Amino acid sequence: MIVQIIPHHQKALKRQLQRQVDAKSAHLTEAIARACGFRTHAALQADMEGASAGLYVRFDNDAFRARLHELTGKSAPSHLDLPELDRSARYVKRLFENPRLEIIRMQPMSIRFRLAGIPTVVAVDLHHTGTGVFRFRRSHAIHTPTQIAPYWPGRDFDDDPAYGMNRAITSITDNYEQAVADGHVPNLTWLVAA
Repeated sequence: MIVQIIPHHQKALKRQLQRQVDAKSAHLTEAIARACGFRTHAALQADMEGASAGLYVRFDNDAFRARLHELTGKSAPSHLDLPELDRSARYVKRLFENPRLEIIRMQPMSIRFRLAGIPTVVAVDLHHTGTGVFRFRRSHAIHTPTQIAPYWPGRDFDDDPAYGMNRAITSITDNYEQAVADGHVPNLTWLVAA
């Protein structure tokens, strides 16, 4: 399950888990941090200092249960009901579930990821233009063996930031996936720096 880590979502997550697990607040806080990929809650907080819009992370139920058991000696249910992401994050889950994408860091207005078989980190950033439009900037274009030239989208903006981010990412991943489906092996040369 994917969760968004920002103060009000963290509180909603913790409240929902308190209804399902018999544990002290501090123990829940530490177990949530571990489930979100951090060693401690302090580490999560330190990472959040530069992410005012929050982070999207995979919530690892097994890590949550293990940390909670370590702190309390109690077992948590094997299935946990977590709050759903809001509409603005409607494309996020699909990105995290794509086996050909390694999400390094994702926030509502930026993402860092790798494509399977290519070590280069691709960055996509959205910027609000102040006119109700969000413009995206990609660190790389893609140029697979099935393409004539590197692909740079002709339209690099949208009035919906979630859809704009989705378009920026799929403008890379769609061509990558087509080349892999055609039998080509991913190569570092497929990514062309901006």
